[in-house]
Amino acid sequence: MSEFEHQRTISADPATAFDIAAGPGTLNAWTPEGVDVEPAGEGALHAWVASGSEVHDATGFIDVDRERRRLSWGGSGDEHYDGWLQIDPADDRSGSVATMHLTFAGEQAEALGGEVSEEADRRIEEALDRLAALVTEQTGGRWA
Repeated sequence: MSEFEHQRTISADPATAFDIAAGPGTLNAWTPEGVDVEPAGEGALHAWVASGSEVHDATGFIDVDRERRRLSWGGSGDEHYDGWLQIDPADDRSGSVATMHLTFAGEQAEALGGEVSEEADRRIEEALDRLAALVTEQTGGRWA
């Protein structure tokens, strides 16, 4: 099993940042290059993930916990992955801290280390960068 986690500071209050991250139609706007997602019904998600020359097509679950400002997702069936995005107030109250965590288990390439694991790290960083930019764009850089 391999776990990956990164954080990013976002210049917006936590509720606003979370509402944008979990909003209808915005999830795919902040996923990293090579990852496309779309809702597949209540609590379900469909994803296409490029890995080298292959594209993995998977369905899974998604859960939005607005009270905790936590978005959770994972694979269904033989897909052994899960992840979450948590948005909390920054310690100095200067904005928010977005934490993204991914876990891969089983025989998935991401769980085995090497170049594919490095790619998983890079994708988390890219997703957090895109989320921060999306929040800034949608709030006009102003706190909401």
